Amino acid sequence: MMYFIDHDKKRIHRQLYAGDRCGFTGTPVEHREFTDCPAYTEGLITKEQYHRCPYCVSVQTTLAEDSRAYAD
Repeated sequence: MMYFIDHDKKRIHRQLYAGDRCGFTGTPVEHREFTDCPAYTEGLITKEQYHRCPYCVSVQTTLAEDSRAYAD
């Protein structure tokens, strides 16, 4: 599993589930990192006070505003 690390906000994203709600789009490219090492990400969490992104637990979906017309 690949991880996306936002060093600006100290958040660790699961690359597979990262999306717009995560808020990393404003982070400069030089403060972003990709890794596939879970031990590295755990070290950042325990020693550097990084956090797992709360939005990267499942695929992010957006419903269209007109979808309520199909709710009946």
